[in-house]
Amino acid sequence: MKNIPTDIIKYIKDKDALQAYSELVELMGFTEDEASDILGVKTFKDLKFKPHHVVPKGVAAVEYFPLSDKGEGGWFSVVGGGSGLYGDGLTSFELYAEGMDNPLTYLSKEQVTKEMLERQKTKYEL
Repeated sequence: MKNIPTDIIKYIKDKDALQAYSELVELMGFTEDEASDILGVKTFKDLKFKPHHVVPKGVAAVEYFPLSDKGEGGWFSVVGGGSGLYGDGLTSFELYAEGMDNPLTYLSKEQVTKEMLERQKTKYEL
């Protein structure tokens, strides 16, 4: 997205990714795609699911992005479908990321996006 008004950039630049994304979508009326493009962040739609390497009929996606608290590369795994996974791989998912003690289970696509945003920095924060 080009030519973002300076006032909008000034408003969001000091906010974390989740807050800036939420305000762009909910308060300013941008689409989710426009908000992620403006901020330079990834959301559920950016996950590239492939067949799970171990679980038949399961799917898995892995992303790497800076951890919000350390600025280091961090991994983020989303799985679903197949026996033994906590999500159907279509509408609910299991999420596990660097620094977590236990996975989060049966998350919606929107909840996965929220967790992704909590672990990223916007291009204005980097």
